[in-house]
Amino acid sequence: MPSLLNPDGFVPNNTNKFENTKGVKENVDEELQTVFQQIKRGDLGVPSHALKAAAFQYAVQCGNINQEYMLCKKEELDPRKCLKYSHNVSDCAAKFYKTVTDHCEESFISLAQCLESDICRSFSHCREQQLKLDRCLFDKLGFDKEVFSMKRQKIYTDRPKPTNPLHLKNYDYPKPIAPDWSRPFPPQKSD
Repeated sequence: MPSLLNPDGFVPNNTNKFENTKGVKENVDEELQTVFQQIKRGDLGVPSHALKAAAFQYAVQCGNINQEYMLCKKEELDPRKCLKYSHNVSDCAAKFYKTVTDHCEESFISLAQCLESDICRSFSHCREQQLKLDRCLFDKLGFDKEVFSMKRQKIYTDRPKPTNPLHLKNYDYPKPIAPDWSRPFPPQKSD
């Protein structure tokens, strides 16, 4: 049976011609050159219905890494600063789905095909296959699934806390004698 993970070995288009043109080569520093190399890593190559088939267990195994990446995206507003975390997510997903296909390939593919046959990709028609996959993952790997949504928790990261990521200005308005309803209220200073 062919591998489910990137069976065609898909890699994004070759951009060497663009990077080696005279105008680009002169203006690209080393940091941007490493960004180009990081972007060329390639795709995970797993179809969406297969990703959804083991999504509950994936959330437990790789949830913290995903949350750290989403926090970086939200705070930094610059995708280049989050490439390292994006690669961590890709590595965790590749490792997880490789483990799943190595140990529970038959039940995993069965559930993925059932989800693919439903236009809404709903689990409601695939409960039998879902139970088989859940049992297989729990018995062979000890992967339990997160039934409820992720709990709110503090995310610990090695990144420094960004200062004013949205570049907002601090407006210190003088205290008005009478309220001016056309201006926003200044924040109250607590003593």
